[in-house]
Amino acid sequence: MSAASSIEAGAGTGKTTRVVRLLLQSLLAAGTEPSRLLALTFTVRAANEMRDRLGTWLARLVAGERVEELEGGLELFGDPTAARGRGLHVLSELDRIEIGTIHSFAAHVLRQYPLEGGVSPAFEEDDGTRAAVLFRDLWPRWLNARLADAAALEFLRSLFGRMELSQLRRFAEALCEDGMPLELREDGGRADAWRRRLADAAARADALLGAHAGETRVTALRAMRALDYMRRLFAVAEATSDLARQASFLTAPPPAVAGWTAAELETYRELRELARAAVDVDDRQTAAVLAWLRPFVEEFRRQYARAGYVSFAGLLVRARGVLRDHPDVRDRLKRRFRVIVVDEFQDTDPLQGEILLYLAERSDACETDWRRIEVEPEKLVIVGDPKQSIYLFRGADLEAYGEIVRRLPGEKEHLTVNYRARRELVAFVNAVGRRTMEQPPYVPLEAARGDGGSIELLLFSDLGAGEARESEAEAIAEWVAAGIAAGRFAAGDVALLLRALGEAHYYTDAFRRRRIDFAIEGEKHFYVAQEVLDLLNLLAAIADPTNELAVVGVLRSPLGAVRDRDLLHLRDADALCPFDAERVPAGLPDVRRLYEAIVRLHERAWRVPVGELLREVLERFPLAEIAHATFRGEQAVANLDKLVEALAAHGTTLAAALAEYRRRSGEREEEGEAPLADERLDAVRILSIHKAKGLEFPVVVVPDLHRGPRDAGEGPILREWLTDVVGFRCGRLRNRDRVAAEERFRRIRKEELRRLLYVALTRAKDRLLLTGGKSATDTLLAMILAALRDEGLAVGDDREQTLRGDGFEVSVRVCDRLEPAWGPPPAAPAEPAVDYVAARAAWVEREAAARRLQATPLLRHPSSAADPDVERTIRLEREEDETDPLSVGSRCHDVLAEMDLSRPEALTVVDEAGRILRAFFATEAFREIQSADEVHREVPFVATLDGEVWSGQ
Repeated sequence: MSAASSIEAGAGTGKTTRVVRLLLQSLLAAGTEPSRLLALTFTVRAANEMRDRLGTWLARLVAGERVEELEGGLELFGDPTAARGRGLHVLSELDRIEIGTIHSFAAHVLRQYPLEGGVSPAFEEDDGTRAAVLFRDLWPRWLNARLADAAALEFLRSLFGRMELSQLRRFAEALCEDGMPLELREDGGRADAWRRRLADAAARADALLGAHAGETRVTALRAMRALDYMRRLFAVAEATSDLARQASFLTAPPPAVAGWTAAELETYRELRELARAAVDVDDRQTAAVLAWLRPFVEEFRRQYARAGYVSFAGLLVRARGVLRDHPDVRDRLKRRFRVIVVDEFQDTDPLQGEILLYLAERSDACETDWRRIEVEPEKLVIVGDPKQSIYLFRGADLEAYGEIVRRLPGEKEHLTVNYRARRELVAFVNAVGRRTMEQPPYVPLEAARGDGGSIELLLFSDLGAGEARESEAEAIAEWVAAGIAAGRFAAGDVALLLRALGEAHYYTDAFRRRRIDFAIEGEKHFYVAQEVLDLLNLLAAIADPTNELAVVGVLRSPLGAVRDRDLLHLRDADALCPFDAERVPAGLPDVRRLYEAIVRLHERAWRVPVGELLREVLERFPLAEIAHATFRGEQAVANLDKLVEALAAHGTTLAAALAEYRRRSGEREEEGEAPLADERLDAVRILSIHKAKGLEFPVVVVPDLHRGPRDAGEGPILREWLTDVVGFRCGRLRNRDRVAAEERFRRIRKEELRRLLYVALTRAKDRLLLTGGKSATDTLLAMILAALRDEGLAVGDDREQTLRGDGFEVSVRVCDRLEPAWGPPPAAPAEPAVDYVAARAAWVEREAAARRLQATPLLRHPSSAADPDVERTIRLEREEDETDPLSVGSRCHDVLAEMDLSRPEALTVVDEAGRILRAFFATEAFREIQSADEVHREVPFVATLDGEVWSGQ
C-alpha cells in the first residue's frame, strides 16, 4: 500500500488528501476488500470529512473524471480498466469500510464482544453525565453510612489537616473512572532514587547557605531561613508533624538583593519547588486513603456497569483489555483488518496507541505486553504532525507518539510543502518555529504559494494587563473595520484565535461597537448571551413566580421594558411577584398583563411536558422577534432554539429541566453558540486555537500574546504510560511518584505552549496580525520577539517600523491606550434590486436539473450502471401473509429489539402505543391510506449528484 509506515505532515501540507489517497491506493491498486480496511481519526468531524471525500473522489474516478486534488485519474492506481472494476465494487460496498474515531471503534469491539469486555450488550456510551448523577447520589449516602463506624470517623478526622472534604470527594470521583488503579504501584527502586534526590537537594541547600552565611539584609535572611528549613526537610525524606507546621517558610520569595548570582537564584527556586512537593509526600497515608475509598469506588463501578453505561475512557480501557487478554478475539480482528490507517495520531493518548499495536501485531505472535509487540509490515500507517500535538489535557502524550513511531517497520515520510499560506507567512513561521520548538525538533515548511502575504505586529507599551486587553480589543476591531472598508478582506475572511475564551467579551464588545458581525465557537459566551439570559429568567419566573430576582430580570428585559424608577414603584407597592398582579400601579398596565401571562403558564407548568410548555412560551412572548431585531440577529435566534432544545431534553418538568440545565452548564468548561451556516455568513469567526486546528482562514488575528503560561491545574491522578507510574494527590497529600509526574507534566506543558503558537500561526493563508503587551516576559510574545532577535531583527523604540527577515517582513506598530470607540450608525437598508433575467435563468436551470434527475433510475447498482431497464421506482411488496404467526412474531421481535426491557415503563409504552394505534386505525385518514393504490415510505438512499455523494432517507 505504502512504503511509509509513518507520515509526518506539517501544517497545510495536504494531509487529508494524502490520507484519502492512501485509502484509494489500498482499495484500487492493492485490491484490499472494503471490509478489511480500517481508517481511524481523532474527531467525528474529521472522520466524516474523510468518508465524504473518499466517496466523492471514488465516484468521480469511476466516472472517468480527473481529480485535481490527486493530480490525476484512475491511471494513478494501475491499469485503469482493472481499477475501474475494483472501484465499482468498492462503491457497492462503501458502507463496509470502517471509518470513524478510535472511541467509536472501541465501542464497536465491545458490542461485538460484550462478554469479554464485561459490558452489557446494549450498553450506552456516557459523556460523563450519567456518572456524575450516580456519583452525586451515591457519595453522600455511602459517606454517611461509613461515618457511622467510629474507626472510619476517626480516620477521616485525621485527614482534615491535609485536605478538605470537597477535595476527598474530587479524589474519589477521579478514582471511579474505569481503569484507575486503587493502590500504589510496586516501588521498583523508586524510593531509593527519591532519597538520593533529597540528599542531593540537602547538599545543594547547605552549599547555598554556606555561600551566604554572613547575610544581614532582611530579604536574604528570609531566604536563608527557608533554605535551612528545606535542608532539614530533605534530610528526613518525609515531613514530620513539626516540619509540616513550619511549611510557611516556603512562601519566602527569592532574595531580590545584590550578591546572589542568577544560577544561585535559579537553584533557590528549584529547591523551593521540590520542598513544596516533599512536605506533602506521604506514601503510607496515601495508601491508607486509597484503601479507605476502595469499597466506595468498587460499589460505584458495579452500579454504573449494572445500569448499562460505559464512559469514553472506559471504552478504551475495556477494548484494550479485550484485545490484550483474549487472544482468540485479537486473532480474529487481526485477520479481519488487512490495512489500518490512523490520522491525527499526535492527538491520541497512549491507551489508544496500545489498541493499535495489538491490532497491528504480527500474525504469528500474541504478546500481552505492548512493549514486546512487533508490528506486521505494511499493515499500520500512522499520519500526524507532532508539532501540532496540543491536547495534553485530553491525555495526548508526545513521548508515546515517538515510542510507537519508533516501533513501526518501514520508512518515515515527511510532507513539508505548504499549500495554504503565502511565501512570507511560511518564512515567518519557519523563523519562529526553528528557534522556539524543541519537542519535537522543528521540520521547516516549504511554500507552494507565491508572494503577497502580510505579517503585522501590534504592541502596547506601559499598560497593565486589563488596560492592554481593552486597548488590544479596540485596536483589533479598528484594524478589521479598516480592512473591510478598504476592500482588503471581508468580515467572513477573518478568524480571531484565542488561547482561552473566558474573556472573549473584550473583543465581542469592540466588534459590536463598530457593528462588525461575529460568530463564536466553543466558549461560555452562550451562557451569558442576553437572549439566553432573558429566556432563562422568564422560565425561572414561570417555574417559581416568587423568585424575585428572576422576575426583576424579566421586567428589565425587552419583554418588560420597565424603567428603574418604575421598578422602585413596584417594590414600594410590594408588587414584584406575579401572584400580586392586583397591586401593580395603575400606570403600568403592561406589567399587569405580563404577570397574568406568567401565572397562567405557571399553572400549566406542572401539567404539560416541558417541550410543549416551551412552545407555548415562544408563542405567547415575542422572544424570537426581539432576538432577531438585535445586533446579532440570526445568531441570537439560533441560541434561543438551542436553549429550548437543551431544556426539553433535561427534565420532565420545567423546574427539573432548569435545575439540571444549571448544573450541567456550571460544570461544562466550554459551550459554543448554536451552529449557524458560519461559512456562508459574512462574520468574523471567534474561536479557540484548539477549535481552529485543522481549519484555515485568509486572515488570522492572534491576540493576548502577552499573557503568561496558564496553570492548567493537574488532576488528582497523573499517569506515565512509558513507566507505568501513577501519581496521586488529594489536597496536601501525595505519593512520591506524584512529584516526578508533576515535574514531567509541567515540562511537557511548557513545550505544548510552543506548539500551540505554531498551530495558531499556521492557520493563516494571506494575512497575520499578532498583538500583545510589549514588555511581556515568559509569554508567547516573548518567544516571537526572541526568535526575531535571533534573526537579527530587534524591535526598537520607534512607533512604526518594518523588520525585514529572510523571505518575510514584519510591520511593527507600538500603541498607547485606546479608548472604546463607536462606529458610524447603520445606513437604512436599500431595496434589493431584482435581476429578473438572472432569476428566470436560474429557474430554467433548476427545472432542467430536475428533469435530468427524473430521467435517471431511482435504484442502481454499479454492476448495472449501463442497464437502461433498471426500475425508476422501488416497489416494496410483502410476499408473506401479515396474519401468519411467523409474520406476527417478526413484528413482535421488531418491537422488542427497540425496547429497553430493563426499564419499568417499558410495558406502559407498549400499552400507550397500542392505544394510539387502535385509535388511529378507526380514523378516516387510516381508511384513506388503506384504499390507496400506492403507499410511499421512507427508504435509506445513497446517490451521486454533481460529483458529490449524498445519503439519507
